[in-house]
Amino acid sequence: MEDVKKLLVYFRNALAFSFAWLVLCVVVASLAGDGNITALFLVKLLALCAWGSICFVFSFCTKFMKKKGFVFCLTVFFLLFIPVEVLMFYLMGIFVGIGTPALWITLGAIIIASYVLCILIDVLVMRKRAREYTAKLKEYKARNLN
Repeated sequence: MEDVKKLLVYFRNALAFSFAWLVLCVVVASLAGDGNITALFLVKLLALCAWGSICFVFSFCTKFMKKKGFVFCLTVFFLLFIPVEVLMFYLMGIFVGIGTPALWITLGAIIIASYVLCILIDVLVMRKRAREYTAKLKEYKARNLN
């Protein structure tokens, strides 16, 4: 039961952060445009944030997924979230029509660039810290066993 409570707290925190951030972005974007934000748009934005939060919590916070490694979790998150994100963008009116190949290539490039950036961060930063942590832990154990 404690794990369910922890997952619900993670969900609440992710939802609150993502929704607040996107509402601020929408307000700034609407000030540059026509300044019109509807309640239906905000409900759709909340639904998108809720789905993203569910995907995030499932992909990165469950015991099952933590055992699989970061790259696997990231891949699962992208596969669960991106199709729904594109669908919600159509439902919200952000995407209109079928788009042009250049727009879809741009969207794909953004997704692939963020994926590669996350993998590079994992490889270059986090694994280095993990090696340092493991070396310090072994040093500590060796010092305390003697």
